[in-house]
Amino acid sequence: MHPRYVVLSLALAGALATFAPPPARAAEDPVLWPEEQRAFLQDGPALLLPESERASFAALDAAARTRSIAEFLARDPLPATPENELALGIARRQQLAAEEFLSPLDVRAQLLFLNGKPAERLVIDCGQAFKPLEIWGYDVGSDPDPENRRRELLVYRPLPTAPYKLWRPAEGKRALYSRDMEKLLDDFEALRGQIRAVRFDLQVCEETPRVDKASGVNGLFGFRKGRPTGADFERFLAPPEDLGAWAAAAAKTALPAKATADAPRLALGDLQMLYPDRRGQRLLARALLTLPPGSVRASTPATEKEKPELRLTLQGMLEQDGRPFEEFRLRFRLEPPAAGVPVALALERALRPGAFLLRFDLKDDVSGARVRLARGFQVPREPEAVAEPPVPDDVVVALGEDLGLERPAGRDSLILVPPEEDVVLGLWRAEALVSGGRIVKVVFLVDGAVQLTRAKTPFSAEVRLAEFPVEQVVRAEGYDERGELVAADEVVVNQPRGALQVTILAPGRGVKVSGQTLSRAEVSVPEGKRIESVDFRINDATVASLVKPPWQAQIEVPVGGDVAYLTVVATLDDGSRAEDTRFLNAPPNLDRVDVTLVELYTTVFDRGGQPALGLTAADFEVLDGGTPQTITKFELVEDLPLSVGLVIDTSGSMSSSLVEAQRAAADFVRDVVTPRDRSFAVSFSDKPVVLMPPTDDADGVIQALKGLQAVGYTALHDALVTSLYYFRGVRGQRALVLLSDGDDTASHTPYRNALEYARRSGVAIYTIGLAVSPLSAGIRSKLSRLANETGGRAFFVEKAGQLVGVYEEIEKELRSRYYLAYAPTGGGEGFREVEVRVRGGLKARTIRGYYP
Repeated sequence: MHPRYVVLSLALAGALATFAPPPARAAEDPVLWPEEQRAFLQDGPALLLPESERASFAALDAAARTRSIAEFLARDPLPATPENELALGIARRQQLAAEEFLSPLDVRAQLLFLNGKPAERLVIDCGQAFKPLEIWGYDVGSDPDPENRRRELLVYRPLPTAPYKLWRPAEGKRALYSRDMEKLLDDFEALRGQIRAVRFDLQVCEETPRVDKASGVNGLFGFRKGRPTGADFERFLAPPEDLGAWAAAAAKTALPAKATADAPRLALGDLQMLYPDRRGQRLLARALLTLPPGSVRASTPATEKEKPELRLTLQGMLEQDGRPFEEFRLRFRLEPPAAGVPVALALERALRPGAFLLRFDLKDDVSGARVRLARGFQVPREPEAVAEPPVPDDVVVALGEDLGLERPAGRDSLILVPPEEDVVLGLWRAEALVSGGRIVKVVFLVDGAVQLTRAKTPFSAEVRLAEFPVEQVVRAEGYDERGELVAADEVVVNQPRGALQVTILAPGRGVKVSGQTLSRAEVSVPEGKRIESVDFRINDATVASLVKPPWQAQIEVPVGGDVAYLTVVATLDDGSRAEDTRFLNAPPNLDRVDVTLVELYTTVFDRGGQPALGLTAADFEVLDGGTPQTITKFELVEDLPLSVGLVIDTSGSMSSSLVEAQRAAADFVRDVVTPRDRSFAVSFSDKPVVLMPPTDDADGVIQALKGLQAVGYTALHDALVTSLYYFRGVRGQRALVLLSDGDDTASHTPYRNALEYARRSGVAIYTIGLAVSPLSAGIRSKLSRLANETGGRAFFVEKAGQLVGVYEEIEKELRSRYYLAYAPTGGGEGFREVEVRVRGGLKARTIRGYYP
């Protein structure tokens, strides 16, 4: 059985797929109407009607709504022309809004539909002063004076979970300010005349005068003469007075290239909604979206070891009662099915009974084809049995990456709340959720060692973690009055992620050991995978088998100094394996089978400072600890896969430059990151925030960089260590681009530790100092040393407008480096300095050294 195909309705649904109506059991909710009728009311066209007509339309039955839509489109307000500009204009304006905003609940989507693109759109990125805020300027009339012609609107996000709304004067100016700034301005007004100071919002945000002008209010209460009224703003959301004029203008709306008819469209098959099970007090709502055979293009492997993949990204939103309920993003990665076999994508959410609207934008990351879909559904009160298999046997079903299982708490239970962040530094407050009345004491342990005990609620404690982010197990044990263990839970913090890889940490290379010895290993685990076991072997005999970290065990090394070899093997739940081997007590003259190649990614410059290309291995000389080395591998990395991280300072001092910094970083990702590469983004103020973890979804990283707010202090050292964590387990060409405008003021990690961690990471760090005074020797020295020690480069610019050129320089370097590898000879166990020399007076830049 092959999936049914659907017809895309561009005129009424803005490229939203149309499906059969859901059951009529709750048809009074518009999200459960037939999709064409729901889209007419909620996705734009009904905005062209007066409120009274919209209400009348909503009160009609299904058949009458169908007739009403047909009659509306048949009006053709410009009958003298061959085209129906009204239908064409609706389709174009819907596409214009949908390209930028997933849901029309965002007032910015409504403004685009009704008025088209603004003449000016200014993002006010001053988190210290304002909530997320934008000024939209439209030219009205034909006055030759631009000042008189331009009408400015203020749109803002009142809450982090709410969509943008239009500001109206009746709300008061304080609705636009952040909570802290509102309080400061209240204090300022109370002391007016008693102090001589510039208004606080003017001090921290250079765009404040624009907000004053657009609102007609200086600060909280400085009302300007002739200030705009609510009617001046609301007219932009009112139905057009002349529908013919609107249709004529809308039909001429220019669309971006990705929204034109020539842009690739992803074909869709059937969509099913299933409710097979409970999740606590909620029901599991499962959407199965079938893609016809051959509709998704497979990736082209870059190497023989790689396999082709289907790569899709889904950005989705759930709405309920006309409000956003949840936003999510899913990634699907799977092997291409056999020819003629469809693929079904599974989306799962735990929801309470009620009516919901699902919207999503699905993109084929390989071909760029995409499609948008909206579908209303009713979550029943009880699970529903599936009468027949939801998909045929020949359909491949793929799950999105963000799926996970909930752990409901039972009687007399204990759950240790995992950290929100992937990387935890310094002190971490561990919180145990205890239910029932039996547990009276909770003991907190780190890697098996007791740190703190709590004998009363709340059962939480600040546990101290390792100096660097290494994998550790935090455990909480709950005991009753008699000292008996009732329940326990544990979480693993700072678990390495990336390609499956095992690294033996102890005993060290060249160390003489005998008898009982502690062996430690680090295991990097791919996302979505679980370790089945980690085995420690001496001369092929298993001496310990572990199923959870820490990955360490006491091993028995033969007494007498005999040569032995230690092997640590990690096996995942899918059966894949990786291992590392180390010879123990090996004499100096023994061939070191366990030597790992040292890899150097090297940039070479000519006398003009430009990358020098066309060199061969014979042009290079590598010295390790002063000893010449034999280059065993050599390649220009122009086309090798790249892993790159972006780190952006969002402290309060960045308020005037953050918008340009975001745009420059987004352009860098767009230009540098290919489907074979991986990237991620981190911001930092008081603490690091992972905006997007490592992914091959460049668009996801670009989206994550939008809408950042500048507020708080500067935790630069913590941000550096956190970012470098994401390169653990990643091989090949790696680079980190770090942007900051000031020195550290908030980190737990001292600079010396952050620098040492950077040296051990092997990642090239490119640092950018923005508006850093030449007199600020401390931060300049830090940024320069980080770059020099790791083979990167330090840049210092005065204005954010210069960042585009800096990112272009970094891009040029990353695609013109040389890869050199060698098996090191000589040297010891400590830090080993590396030098690369190039013939012909050329200069080379690479890491200053490494730890074996």
